[in-house]
Amino acid sequence: MSDRHGRGRSRLRALAAALALMLAPIVPAPAFAGGPTTRTTTSATADGVGQRLAVPAYFYPGGDGAALWQRLTGPGTGIAVANPFSGPGKTRDPLYAAAIAAARAGGVTVLGYVPTGYLGTTGRTTRLGQTTPAAWSAQVQQDIETWYRLYGGDGLGGIFFDEVQNVCGPDGAYARTYRALDEHTRAWHRGAFTVVNPGIETEPCYADIGDVILTFEGTYDTYRQWKPPAWQRAIDPRRLWHLVHGTATIEQLDDAMRLSKQRNAGYVYVTPDVLANPWDTLPPPEYWARQLAAAADTGRPDRNPPRVHGGPVPVRVASTEVTVAWLPATDPGGRVAGYDVLLDGARVAGTTGAEPLATIRGLEPGRQYRVGVLARDVAGNTSAPSRSTVITTARPDPQPPAAPAGLRAVETGVAHAVLSWTAAPERDVTGYEISLNGARLLSVPAWLAGAEPSVPISGLEPSTAYTFTVAARDASGNVSPVAGPITVTTATPSGDPITAATGTIGATAVTYEATFTLPYDFHHVFIDVDGDAGTGFATAGIGADLLIENGWFYRHTGTGWSWAPVDGPSPLVSSADGHYVWQIPATMAPTPHRVVFHGSGSSPEYTTAVVNVT
Repeated sequence: MSDRHGRGRSRLRALAAALALMLAPIVPAPAFAGGPTTRTTTSATADGVGQRLAVPAYFYPGGDGAALWQRLTGPGTGIAVANPFSGPGKTRDPLYAAAIAAARAGGVTVLGYVPTGYLGTTGRTTRLGQTTPAAWSAQVQQDIETWYRLYGGDGLGGIFFDEVQNVCGPDGAYARTYRALDEHTRAWHRGAFTVVNPGIETEPCYADIGDVILTFEGTYDTYRQWKPPAWQRAIDPRRLWHLVHGTATIEQLDDAMRLSKQRNAGYVYVTPDVLANPWDTLPPPEYWARQLAAAADTGRPDRNPPRVHGGPVPVRVASTEVTVAWLPATDPGGRVAGYDVLLDGARVAGTTGAEPLATIRGLEPGRQYRVGVLARDVAGNTSAPSRSTVITTARPDPQPPAAPAGLRAVETGVAHAVLSWTAAPERDVTGYEISLNGARLLSVPAWLAGAEPSVPISGLEPSTAYTFTVAARDASGNVSPVAGPITVTTATPSGDPITAATGTIGATAVTYEATFTLPYDFHHVFIDVDGDAGTGFATAGIGADLLIENGWFYRHTGTGWSWAPVDGPSPLVSSADGHYVWQIPATMAPTPHRVVFHGSGSSPEYTTAVVNVT
């Protein structure tokens, strides 16, 4: 018996190897600079796409928002994005913890919101005022770790990367950075589900980054005219998400849902809400129910799940990654859309299409893993998991890299430090891992770090000692001895969190300046142009008619926190060393007027006294 089974396994391995070779020439994707080649073997039909709702749940799960979060947990919702403060904040909120746990119990994957600032390419700065991709990568990873530290035990399902570039970048650098962030998240948090949000037409280099790509975010009027690129029509629908707002009528809702199916979106959300924030509530119950029904309606009922045959077999085994192949699944409707790959029972990846081949990265060398797959069809039916295959990764080479040298703090502030070191000399060093007080904090790819790596660490507490180490990792998974430890003590704050707040009216522009001595996510200037505290947004004794938020400019509309963007260039002139300078046209703010400066997020919230601008 054992000999017969052995011959069967040999035949299956040979089949897998042949399958991998045969798949190579199938339907190559459009060429692009710096990205991977993407292949698919099926395309979705418009009336067969089964959908689930994916909701930016940018409302607090307390008060009226508690009922909205409860509504999210019903059948038909696949994803909800939690966003306490354009990121995780610094402390655990019991109401968010309860909402995440309840949604998870209801079958919803809750993702934590993390801005990536377009990697600084648009001038968007990190909390420490930096604009480099390396600085943004470091901040993003620290936000990811904060999300999991605060809510990982409550069932957090993954990360929603917002403000994502939509082009590959020079030599594919932007896509490569996002791919590294995605792989970091999956390697450090097994089973993490990830979404990248360019929100607009995206180049094919992003096709294999994240589990889902949010490729449209805009108004219904824009959606009607929008035509997705051809490559998005041929991939697994569950890799695409469309967000449509401003659908004022049920007829517009129906039309938007119809278009989303035609455009191969497996995740969708449509709302009658409008800018400035169309994600701050849910639609009325009857609208919501109709949307759920439309998402579930494939146009031709198909409740027969596909079936996988046998288990995956290794095609290539390395020390930190394995490539597996499997027999194509069968489906009564003949419409297999894609596969999920399971590692030790947890989903760790999905294919871009129906190609029965996948690579799992970020593994530990010399370790056994159980690998399985399941198949999905276009209608959204899911097969039972395949039989698991035990695969042992290769052992690393016998020579670990040397430790990095010269670990030091080149800058220390009230709530941050900047670390630097000399790169390890080995050519096969792939990156560095930084630990804080003995726990992993972030990783830095060698190609992003350069010869003299410099990494900002934010979110620290004032007057507190922290211990850091850094180690190098090579391509086969070896980790060097650590550099350090070094102990850094953050500064003790003195004076107010916002100082030197002024406003000056010139011939053509009004200039506002303030120094923020603590790191904040949001730097606000609230501007009262009519002198009436009863109009605009009420804050600190004024009624703000205009708002500057970081590099954006808004006009107050409606009531409460309701703002519409003001067309024109960014008002942000500079933000060096925490000193912010903004300018707006003099025609928009008469003489005299009143302003208050405000900081929030990542540090205790603070508002200045009223400043009279003359």
